[in-house]
Amino acid sequence: MNILALYASPRPQGNSAQLLNALLAEAEHLGATSKRYTLNTLRLKGCQACYSCRQPGKEKQCAVKDDMQPILADLFAADAVVLASPVYMWQMTAQAKLFTDRLMPVLKPDYTSWLNGQRLLVLYTQGQPDLTRFASYFEYANSMFSFLGFRTLEPLVFGNLRDRNDIRQQPQHFERVRQAAAELVGKG
Repeated sequence: MNILALYASPRPQGNSAQLLNALLAEAEHLGATSKRYTLNTLRLKGCQACYSCRQPGKEKQCAVKDDMQPILADLFAADAVVLASPVYMWQMTAQAKLFTDRLMPVLKPDYTSWLNGQRLLVLYTQGQPDLTRFASYFEYANSMFSFLGFRTLEPLVFGNLRDRNDIRQQPQHFERVRQAAAELVGKG
């Protein structure tokens, strides 16, 4: 199983990173391979709405030449995708949103998907202790990813994580991501 991991926090080793690292370590222990991108360190532009990706012979490609090209190639080759993002202003980070806005090349001109049903797991961390507070956004995001052709899994939401290392005070979260990794690899 090949996992594409996308880390969407500006904090290099924040709570989301620590949980994603634990998930990937467990998945690799179970035989998966993974490739990880830290979106905050990449040069990504917004979608230019040029529809070049809909032209014959240019399917699955983006005309904008930046760091999205290798991500798209790895996305099409992946069996599963894990997106880890803190919640900022009721939604995924700007880094994650920029990535999702650049997913137009996964859609055919008739708005069906070029994807092969890659599973998608989104891991959200939030300062808010109430895990249901942003549930409507998580449902919306999963609907968007389903429309794009992903087989979405129930998002993992971890709360009460404001400071960089708050996750270390909640070791049960690490067990939860290890279990998610086992389920992700087991369904491969």
